[in-house]
Formats: sequence, C-alpha cells, structure tokens
Amino acid sequence: MCFKNLPIEIDESGRMTLRGGVSGGFGLGGQPLTAGPKPLSEAQIKTLLAKNGYIKDVDFDPVTRVAGALAFHAVADLKERKVLTGNSMATLFRGYEVIMLGRDPRDAIFITSRACGVCGGVHSVASCLALEMAMGLVPPPLGVIARNMLLSMEFEYDHPLHLFLLAGPDYSRMIVEQTNPEIWDQAKTYRAPGRDWHGYDTIGAIMEDLNPLTGKLYVEALNMTRVAREAYV
Repeated sequence: MCFKNLPIEIDESGRMTLRGGVSGGFGLGGQPLTAGPKPLSEAQIKTLLAKNGYIKDVDFDPVTRVAGALAFHAVADLKERKVLTGNSMATLFRGYEVIMLGRDPRDAIFITSRACGVCGGVHSVASCLALEMAMGLVPPPLGVIARNMLLSMEFEYDHPLHLFLLAGPDYSRMIVEQTNPEIWDQAKTYRAPGRDWHGYDTIGAIMEDLNPLTGKLYVEALNMTRVAREAYV
C-alpha cells in the first residue's frame, strides 16, 4: 500500500505511527495510535533465543488459502504460549499503484478487482469509495442500494467459498484422520458449541460434512457459490 500522501510514518521494524505534529486521531490523550506492543529489538531476540530453548522462531511462509503471496514471521515463547514479536508481509510486489498511474480514475474500479480471484468485488467497492472521497462525490441513494445488493451477493459467494471449499477441507475428517488421528478420535465425541443453531451434536459430525466432494457442507457451499455468482456477475 502507498502511504506517500498520508501522514503516516513506518519505522525500521514496520510499526506505523502518525507523523509528528498530527493529532492522535483514535489515540488516547492526543498520542499517536501505534500498532501492537513495542517489538523486541534484534539483539534482545537473539539473547532470548540463545538463553531459552523454548523460545523459537516460528515462520509460516507461504500462507496458503489467500490470493497473493503472504508470510508470517514470529518469535514465540512455547512454554508460556506467547508471541513475543511478529510481522506479516506481502512477499510479492503486485504494483497496482504503478499500473494506475496516468489512467482514468474510473479504471481503478475494474483494475483493482483483479487483486483477488475470489473477493474482487470488495476491491472494486473500495476503489469506488476512494474516488468518491477524493472527488467529493455523493452517489444517489438508489446507487448505494444497488452497490450494496451486489456486494451482498459477492459475500454469499466469497464466504462459503473460503469457509467450506478452501479452508474447510483442512479441518475435515478426510484430512485430519490422516494427519492427526488423535484429534479425530477426540472430535468424534466432543460436544459442539452452538449446536442449537447449526444442528451438529459433535465436532466430528461437522468434520464429516467438510469432506471434499462428499461432505454435506462442501456440496451445499458449492451450489451456493454458483447461485451467488449467477446473481451478481
């Protein structure tokens, strides 16, 4: 993201603060709002790693099930089950800001939608809102209603797709029984919270219906995504 025109400063560790002289916005007592706890210095981390065998580097690179290249790097105290410092990063420069330079501003609505093959609509709407704020435009009420209706249809596609088709199978019986059989053994009898709402008595029953291609939740989501796409595309 480009912060060139915003009063934001990013220090060498990646923490963001409001530029000096700017009021604190959502901060308390006029102080700038900072993101998260103060991170440990590199020297402090190295000292902890050398001193304690249960303090480890924990890296997730790449993070799957997302559109784009994403990584998480952290130092965690495995004994206390605490994250001491952590950073997320996009590991691939995609350059949408560069692509947009010199183009008709309206092109942003279409170009930014390609940031993701699953949730393109939210990027388009974000571009619309940015243009409206930059140009002082106020869309007619019916225009807002139409945009929100289309966006709600994308949610009907995007959310089931992620929950039941992309991420869901990772927690299905078909996968977990092979990778962590002890968890599946517990899930078969573990009472599911909220069963009055979703109708499943055990976690194991949910995992059964998350099985790819055969599970009830998987198949239902597959049909729902088709209906939603036909409604808003």
